Amino acid sequence: MKTRYFIVSPGAERDGLIVLDGPEFHHGMRVSRVRDGESVRLIDGRGGLYDACVVRIESDRAVLRVLSFAETPPPPPVDIALGFIKAPRLDIAVEKCTEIGVRTILPFRSERCVRRGEAGEEDAALDRLRRKAVASCKQSGRAHVPAIESVESLDGLAGRIASYARAFLADQSGGLSTPAGPFPGAVLGIVGPEGGFSAPEIARLAAAGAVPVSLGAARLRAETAAICLSFKLAEEFRTG
Repeated sequence: MKTRYFIVSPGAERDGLIVLDGPEFHHGMRVSRVRDGESVRLIDGRGGLYDACVVRIESDRAVLRVLSFAETPPPPPVDIALGFIKAPRLDIAVEKCTEIGVRTILPFRSERCVRRGEAGEEDAALDRLRRKAVASCKQSGRAHVPAIESVESLDGLAGRIASYARAFLADQSGGLSTPAGPFPGAVLGIVGPEGGFSAPEIARLAAAGAVPVSLGAARLRAETAAICLSFKLAEEFRTG
């Protein structure tokens, strides 16, 4: 049987028991139809992984007994900055980068980003992306939910680059074909929106320290480029 994962708050265990309620109770007992005596896995979003068994199902909550607990290794220190693109494609990028195991996702605005509405709509979009990241962790079994930060301006993003050991800018005309490690610290991958960056934006990011890197001859959609760059950078940490 496929292992089923649910998310709980850090430190949810009390005297060897965890209570599952709210949306996770609905998902587990109503949608996934978990029953008394069945085993599940619980993740706390910060690396904690519980093996647990359902001991009692009530009308609005389930009580689970903890069988074991483990701290899983942290994700590689890979952050991905992605220009705001249309919602379905942005959702895919967040889901897949979460599955790959990035540490942080940094949405940003640039000249060719899609326009959004008021600040409230932007906040709603970030909430949706955070839910997508949680759902992706539950699907993949990753115990670390990546941070999804508030939307940055391009200048704000450029100002972050100095805090990373290396930063790579996905650019079809970039000189490097592969961002080769080993890296001495955290790395940042930067992917523009549909239509890419303008020449002044590329110059701004390069001046701040980002190295243009090609992901191949094909012209990739923004979400595909984010997935490919995330994988390349994460693999350098895992195999380096």
